[in-house]
Amino acid sequence: TGNKFKSASPGDFTVYCKYNSIKSNTSTFKIVDASAKPITFTTNVLVEDITGTWCGYCPRVAYKLQELQKKTSQLVVVAAHSGSTNSLDYEKVDVLKSTFGVAGFPWGILNRKGTGDAGRWGEGDAQITSIAASPSKVGVAIESSITGRDLTVKIKAKFSEDYTGLKYVIYLLENDLKATQRTYGDLGYGIGTEIPSGSDKWWLVDFEHKHVLRKALTSGPLGDAIDDSSSKKGSIFEKSHTYTIPAAYNKDKMEIVAFVVKSDKSVLNARYSEFGKTQSFQEISN
Repeated sequence: TGNKFKSASPGDFTVYCKYNSIKSNTSTFKIVDASAKPITFTTNVLVEDITGTWCGYCPRVAYKLQELQKKTSQLVVVAAHSGSTNSLDYEKVDVLKSTFGVAGFPWGILNRKGTGDAGRWGEGDAQITSIAASPSKVGVAIESSITGRDLTVKIKAKFSEDYTGLKYVIYLLENDLKATQRTYGDLGYGIGTEIPSGSDKWWLVDFEHKHVLRKALTSGPLGDAIDDSSSKKGSIFEKSHTYTIPAAYNKDKMEIVAFVVKSDKSVLNARYSEFGKTQSFQEISN
């Protein structure tokens, strides 16, 4: 009793105890500086589903993403509509299509990991869950408040290493929008209705479209710059945006998606939030 070992600096130390001629076995201990331990964060995976109500195979991707969201809370889905004759289209969808090499429909852009097939979701769960299994060095949190139709959204990003050339994106989405959807068979939602009868054209009438991209609060879907001085290890970046929600949108059915991207446009981390919530960072205990 009374014998203690301590160190003023971190490292690996081998120690033993001795009593007269009796010596114990040795043990090695790692002493670490707790303040220097890197913080990591839960990784949320973004899939931007490039879709359209005219696209007969698009319900297949929507269904697979919907089913995977039942299994994991780490999947963030955005449905960017293109080429339809209704009001669901996102006005800057062509920026996403050209930037990420979208060459057909349906097309899921997976965490913006590349252009063309290199960045396309292959519709398998493992592609998404494998990314979600690895912690991120960037945490994202969203704060929002709404008064009437005036919305304020703040994105916060916390960094556990130094980064340069980052951008952030804030999306507003709307859920449960009903519009007739073309289908080429039972792709998860039933075979649909033949309209007109005998035409061999099948449609899902009053199909509920979810996570429909309405607006980027940033200057566009590719995001706005984060100053390098705000993306150093231990720093927290914050930026607020305000927006008056148009009467055509149902504010009670809307949600927020925010994410941070690297200079190569790939997603470091993403987050989903309902309106009026204040989130904390999803830090992982080390």
